[in-house]
Order: sequence, then C-alpha cells, then structure tokens
Amino acid sequence: MDERAAFLRRGRVVPRQKRLSRVGRWAIATACVAAAALAVARFFAGPLFALDRFEVSGNQRARTADLLSALSAFRGANLVTLGLGRIADKLAENPWVDRVTLSKRFPDKLSVRVIERRPVALLAEEGRLFWLDGAGSPIAAYDPRADPAEYVVVRGEREALPEIVGLLGDLRARRPDYVASLSEIFLLPEGGFGMMDSIFRRPVRVLRRDAPEKIGALMKARGLLESRGWEAQAIDLRFADRIVLVGAYGAGHSL
Repeated sequence: MDERAAFLRRGRVVPRQKRLSRVGRWAIATACVAAAALAVARFFAGPLFALDRFEVSGNQRARTADLLSALSAFRGANLVTLGLGRIADKLAENPWVDRVTLSKRFPDKLSVRVIERRPVALLAEEGRLFWLDGAGSPIAAYDPRADPAEYVVVRGEREALPEIVGLLGDLRARRPDYVASLSEIFLLPEGGFGMMDSIFRRPVRVLRRDAPEKIGALMKARGLLESRGWEAQAIDLRFADRIVLVGAYGAGHSL
C-alpha cells in the first residue's frame, strides 16, 4: 500500500451539532419572559389581592358609616389594578368631603384619609339654615346637634355669598373683637352689606373694601356715641371719612 495513500486516508467524520439561530434564541427567551409575566399576572390577579378591608380617618362630620357604604361598591375588586380616581369621585359625593388621600395597603386593604369642608357661617334661605364653607358654597342642612358652636348667619343671593363670606373673613382676621359680637350679615339692595351685632344693636352698613378700617373707627367712637346719647336707626360707614347716624334726631348726624 502506498504509504502516502494511508497517510491521506480520511478518518471517521464526527458530525457537528447545529447551533440555534439568533431568531430561535430570541423566540425561546421571549416565550420564557411571557410565561413568567403570565405567572406574575395570575398571581397578582388572584384572590389574595381582593379588596376586603377599609381604614377611614380624618372625618368628623361625614359619618363613617356613610363613607363605608360608598366604599362597599369596590369590595372584592382587585387592589392591584383598582383605579383610585373612581373611588375619590364616589367619596366626593358626600357633601362634607372636600378631598381624600387614598393609599393601597397590600394585600387587601385601602386606607382613606378624608379632608372635610369647614363651615364658616350659616346661610338663611327659604326658612332653612345651611352650613356655608369658606368659598361661599352651601354644604348641607344645618343640624345644631352636630355642632353647638355659634355661627354668623348670612342672607343674600347665592352669587353674592362668596363676597359676604370674604367680608366675614376680613373682619375675623383684623377685627376679631367685633366678630365675637357679630350675629348677621346681609346684602343691601343699594350696594354694600348690613351687619347686626350685640354692641351697637342696629344695622351697621359697610363696603367690603374698607370694612375693617371703618369698624375700627366706629369702635373708637363708641364711647363718644354713648356719652352723647345719640340714637339712630342705622350706622352707615359707606362714606369717606364719616360715620353717618341715619335717622338720629330726625336728621342724619355725621362724625
């Protein structure tokens, strides 16, 4: 045998394993990720995360029972996917609720923190009384059992209520001693506002823009009015640099 032929004889060929293509590897990886995502989704969608408990705080006037009744529509919903906006809108249907803070407490509880509207006065309208908030908006029918404190009663058209409440706020900030005696504020048909108090015991007419200053001047003049014995049907403070006693001695006295 030719030695060169023996040297050149091919040995047994071992077949090589075929490598997976790049597309195949991506397909397998994608399938694994999808399977894992499906498993996670099924876990979080399971009964473990069904909403079952509510924790309500911050409310004083809004009854907890009423708030829980509104929340009951969401009991059993999946807490993971539950949209909080719908719950906030539902709770806002309670007249005392101004805004709420909602927090998910996994696995099955929702925490509700309520911020209520604060009444600042009472609106007298059609023989009934309503709580009035700081924006001049009615809240709910007045119930003296809910709050024994005394409130100023306001009267006027609804579009004028923000201005009336604003006047009360101005006086409360700058003339708290006078507000302590104030019982009523009402809209005057000719412009401005009338007020009744336990100090002068007659209508005091003011404009909002300078009411605190004019009330301050009137309080300083109180001793002079009482010492002179001047009586009047009303005290008008809507004029510049004057205190007008309407109907005093049959004519208007000015100070």
